Amino acid sequence: MKDTTSVPEAVVRSLAMLPAGGILTMAVFAVLTLITVRLLSIGMTEGWHPVRSRVGWQVWATERLMDSSRTFLFPLYASMLTPIWLRLLGADIGKDVEASTVLMVPKFTKVADGAFLADDTMVASYELGGGWLYISRAKIGKRAFLGNSGMAAPGRRVPKHGLVAVLSAAPEKAKSGSSWLGSPPVRLRRASGDGDSSRTSSRTRN
Repeated sequence: MKDTTSVPEAVVRSLAMLPAGGILTMAVFAVLTLITVRLLSIGMTEGWHPVRSRVGWQVWATERLMDSSRTFLFPLYASMLTPIWLRLLGADIGKDVEASTVLMVPKFTKVADGAFLADDTMVASYELGGGWLYISRAKIGKRAFLGNSGMAAPGRRVPKHGLVAVLSAAPEKAKSGSSWLGSPPVRLRRASGDGDSSRTSSRTRN
């Protein structure tokens, strides 16, 4: 900027540098988030822990970072980059997974092949009660669907080929192919039928 001869020229140069500056800022934040979440997962164990404890602080800090990344690193979410990003953070993500703006504790999250996580879902988040915090693994089964703002709490799973509807919670136990609505969840009757997977989940890209 010191070589500019006028204010308009300085403004133009500044505007030209904004895209590069934005990309650089996002890259730095992504690296810091990745390193910090990985470090916070060390020594994080399943079970009940006092809220004011080392593990309690690790889980809280991890979830706050994951939540912030959905805002500041939004291009990494609701895209083909999302499964890669979640794997880098430590989550167990299968093949052909589609994920949107999911909030999770990566260390305790397993998503099987072909599963779908819609907008603003929560997986393996912590539970609070009486000054204690509970964390455990949560699993999204093969080709399962977790709807918008749906939740798979610690220790719960969405069954294989199962469905948890919008604003609903995964049950404690569920059979393959079952559907659930509400919180607490109520099982829905759903008639299953054969379909052409090449038109839906197994599409080929030309």
